[in-house]
Amino acid sequence: MRRHVPYVLILSIFLTFAYASHAESANVKYGVVNIQRVLRVSKGGRTASSTLNREKKRLEATIRKRRGDLEKIANKVRDLQLEIDQKGAIWRQEEKERKAFELRSLRRELAREQDSLRRLLRESQRDLEDRQRIAVANVLKEVRGIVEEIGKQDELDVIVDSASGGVLFASPSVDLTERVIKLYDQKKK
Repeated sequence: MRRHVPYVLILSIFLTFAYASHAESANVKYGVVNIQRVLRVSKGGRTASSTLNREKKRLEATIRKRRGDLEKIANKVRDLQLEIDQKGAIWRQEEKERKAFELRSLRRELAREQDSLRRLLRESQRDLEDRQRIAVANVLKEVRGIVEEIGKQDELDVIVDSASGGVLFASPSVDLTERVIKLYDQKKK
């Protein structure tokens, strides 16, 4: 497998230059858009981001409250266990049984609350990821329409995303990012 790596690399370089020379001879018109910048800077992207941040802060507040409640129950368990350890020898049998039952109940409640908090954390994380994916998909759908519109207006053959890692350099004259942001913001008014 390793012996083939240099051959594959040479072949890919050759194909790249062959395509570039073919594209140059065919007079291909291209444009570049940084989609990540559009998501960060545009009104629609900022609105989606702020909505997600508000939801994240709300969930964090809920989780903080639940952790505080959990800590109170854990303190009750610890205090009751300490009381049983210290005073258990002088209590009557009924009192020992009552305190032991109370301790078991508190431990069960603590375990239930811990499970509930873990479930809330998992579900919240999944929910936030889903909401983010949907928000980004909605913005991207609208941005793709704008990019397509610009491509048709300017009679471009190819428009690539410079943020995806495939573009190492693009002349500022072919960068359409600011234009896309401006048109997208106008449509969001």
